[in-house]
Amino acid sequence: MEQPLPEQPKQGMLGTIWNWFKEDKVFLVSFILAVIFIIFGNAHFTTKFFDYKVIVTVFALMLVVAGFRDTGLLRHFGQTLVNRSKNTRQLVRFTTMLSFISSIFFTNDVAILTMLPLYLILTKNIKNRRSVYLGASFILPAVHLGSGLLPSGNPHNLYLYSFFKIPTFDFLKGTGLMFIAGFIMLNLACFFIAKDPIEIDTHVNHFRHRHTFVYVILMILMIAAVLHGDKILLYIAAAIVAVTVFFYQRKLFKQVDYHLLLTFVCFFIIVGNISTITVLTNFLRPFFQSVSGSFLGTIIVSQGISNIPASVLIAPFTTHGLAVVLGADVGGIGTIMASMATLIFYKVMTLQAFAERKGFVRYFMITNTIFVIALAVIGLLVLHFIS
Repeated sequence: MEQPLPEQPKQGMLGTIWNWFKEDKVFLVSFILAVIFIIFGNAHFTTKFFDYKVIVTVFALMLVVAGFRDTGLLRHFGQTLVNRSKNTRQLVRFTTMLSFISSIFFTNDVAILTMLPLYLILTKNIKNRRSVYLGASFILPAVHLGSGLLPSGNPHNLYLYSFFKIPTFDFLKGTGLMFIAGFIMLNLACFFIAKDPIEIDTHVNHFRHRHTFVYVILMILMIAAVLHGDKILLYIAAAIVAVTVFFYQRKLFKQVDYHLLLTFVCFFIIVGNISTITVLTNFLRPFFQSVSGSFLGTIIVSQGISNIPASVLIAPFTTHGLAVVLGADVGGIGTIMASMATLIFYKVMTLQAFAERKGFVRYFMITNTIFVIALAVIGLLVLHFIS
């Protein structure tokens, strides 16, 4: 039997590594830029821009969210609600509201990956396709508006909450008003859906009760640690989560988005170096000196590079932390590049409804444009009211 060539394992390993890098284009670009800055710049790993606490916290929250996804709880609730839908409007409202509420705790990515496929399957035979397209497009603003409520709801909220050391009450005052506005907007939007009668009889899967209990406790622990804000407490909470998951369901470590964690590391290096370039900082800082400039600037920048990079990039150039938080939450809605959640939404939509992708994409673009403009106006009013 012939022995394999010695070069083959090495080539295979290099190919695997390269494929892993290519999986996430944002990470690949940020990694290349970070390496350039490390070689030619002044890479600082101890400056205020490199936040170890955020990396550790996001990692622990990813483990908890992966555990929740494994319980089947969210899908169970979704199937239970849609079974009670008597018409298309009810189905869309139930789906939208469950996406909105669940994203507070399960993050927008998980809410999309659970609710959108379920919605597309259930609406496959509904004749009024306009209502189906509209209903699908409501899910994206719903998960962004829901996940924006708490500091732990998404990575950029967590980063900005830590970077600006925003008092918890002030944070919740701003995000809470946007949350209420989002709830009203989403419910009003559902009136554009026709009340065509439907009959849905889908099997309701049971969720894993013991698993759910474990991850509810871990989620409460992490949220409490984030809101308390103490670095040592956060490290202890994250360690408890990691140890518990390791002995209880260690397979969940494979579900962590390591691309995102390393992207944060790369962004910290990039921004830390940019902050030392006086000419560039003097040019950028005036654009974000006002509350409205920080808010609208974050929304606009997010449309091109997504809201997480926009948050990390803009943060050093302004003192208006809450404006950047709300701008990143709203900025995740809009173009396909506005957020990772939007990319996931687009991929699921086109893969599961390929034959109708043009209809879904058209209403997706129209709805998201309307929402981002309306929420930009509302956000300015909210910031003016609380300032």
